[in-house]
Amino acid sequence: MTSHGPVPGGSSAHQYKRIADELLKGINSEVWRPGDRLPTQEQLANRFDVSRATVKEALKLLGSKGLIVTRQGSGTFVSEGPKPDVVPQRDSPSVENRDDSGDDDGDDVWAVVSERVPPVLLKPYLEEAFEATQVELDVFSMTTESLAARVSDQKNRIMTGEIRPPRSITARLMLPDCDFPHLAIPRPVDGTDDPRVRRRLKGILQSHATMLREALFELRYQGFVPEVDVEVRLVPFAPQMKLYILNRRLALQGFYVTEEGTIPLPPDREEVAIYDAYGTGATLFPYRASADSTPDQVGIVRTFQAFFDSNWDKLATRADF
Repeated sequence: MTSHGPVPGGSSAHQYKRIADELLKGINSEVWRPGDRLPTQEQLANRFDVSRATVKEALKLLGSKGLIVTRQGSGTFVSEGPKPDVVPQRDSPSVENRDDSGDDDGDDVWAVVSERVPPVLLKPYLEEAFEATQVELDVFSMTTESLAARVSDQKNRIMTGEIRPPRSITARLMLPDCDFPHLAIPRPVDGTDDPRVRRRLKGILQSHATMLREALFELRYQGFVPEVDVEVRLVPFAPQMKLYILNRRLALQGFYVTEEGTIPLPPDREEVAIYDAYGTGATLFPYRASADSTPDQVGIVRTFQAFFDSNWDKLATRADF
């Protein structure tokens, strides 16, 4: 779910997953860029207060995903190969194996497009979005944690004169309704409803949604952006994927991976095993609808927009915070 998520598999047995997730967050947020060397194992062990063996397991996990490479005698580096592409891709992927007659059944086309879409980071796309005259953000996520920090960066770019202020900013944030007792995640592993688990999620999402909203409204209060509108609505289910639609032309999609872990809950810090979507470093995949995009790409973005709009209009209710 977030950096506040559970320790997968228990508080000590699988700490390496927590360390791997923290490192992945650093890579995705460009603390370490492609080719950068990560801190040494000893430095990481001290930072996370774990053993070097735990750090090694975390690095092994990231290495198995092609995100880092270890060079004997030199250290561990962020991969420059199959790791996320940080540059916005304006060129749409071509569609291979397409029937020139136009009689394809559609399923094959979508499959080919998906296989060729590179994973990306949020930051460069959000920077691009905030350089438009009118900024529109449609977001469906668990807590908006990743977005809130990035939006604050954009606020700073505008207030320091790095980019020209847009005329308007509109943000629609769709989040899970934590008062709904049947969320798929987070929930106790035994299938019972524990309101403390939902209240914990509610506190996290309220915190980040508020931070995002205040960052954008400060632009209006300070006179940089004349029109700012931020609305938060809640849906009675937990998202299985995060979705950012930027300026109605670019969709970034990532998936929440469900994991089992434990969290301490009040009042006695009882350790409770829960299912949750652990990890803020979800890989994002971009789909762009622009003048030079293929019809398939445009269609994907429109479908994402229709998905968001339908849930926003028909199922979501205005948040009371």
